[in-house]
Amino acid sequence: MYFEVLSEYLMLHSIATETKIYAEAGELNNRLYKRLAHAAVDGMDQLFNLSHFHPRHRQLVQLIECIEPRLTHDVAHYVRRRTAHLFASVALTPAQDASSFSFHGADFSTLASAAPGLLGQLLFREMRITDRYPQLYLAFEQAKAMEAWDFWNAHGIPTPFNGTIPKGEIGINPAYPRADCRIWSAEICPRGLVHPVEELDVHLVPRLAELRMTAMRRDGTGQAAGHERRPVANRHPPVGV
Repeated sequence: MYFEVLSEYLMLHSIATETKIYAEAGELNNRLYKRLAHAAVDGMDQLFNLSHFHPRHRQLVQLIECIEPRLTHDVAHYVRRRTAHLFASVALTPAQDASSFSFHGADFSTLASAAPGLLGQLLFREMRITDRYPQLYLAFEQAKAMEAWDFWNAHGIPTPFNGTIPKGEIGINPAYPRADCRIWSAEICPRGLVHPVEELDVHLVPRLAELRMTAMRRDGTGQAAGHERRPVANRHPPVGV
């Protein structure tokens, strides 16, 4: 969410010459946040892993200054205000008035009722980083993917997008009628625009990838990758498992 907010800030407030050129073509300049990510985290160009993206205030200002110096003045204020809004929007149930709710001092029962999405995220991340649950995490992720898949198909969504602002990362629902989908290789011209070169003989298959095919989601031990793992004191499984 922190990175998403900064992506918004850069794309919506940049007045650099490059950004203006993209704007004239009806495009956002999404190179800005990629430069931010690569500069903030070593190796981000090899594995785009936002769990390692957490610059503190001074580093953030330095990073923004290297990208577009005039944007350093308001970045901290924008991040505080926008992150709080997005967090409340994602965590709280739609029936909850965000302006009348405070997360400070809230106990578990209160959060479970008012912010079920937040509780689900906490459980999901616990499974991901705890050694006891590597396979459970993958199975849980696949089950949640099936729920999203069913939602896309029930609502006829051909290009799923999960973000706060369109920034060039659009997927294709492989169960959508494939007669409407054509896949091309492309090249980038000196103006930075994408031009189709050759149509590829690729056919989308209407099913999710099987776990054994998702090597990019696992580390060298076959466990879920992406977060630093945390050992637990009691490695014995609970009774009945």
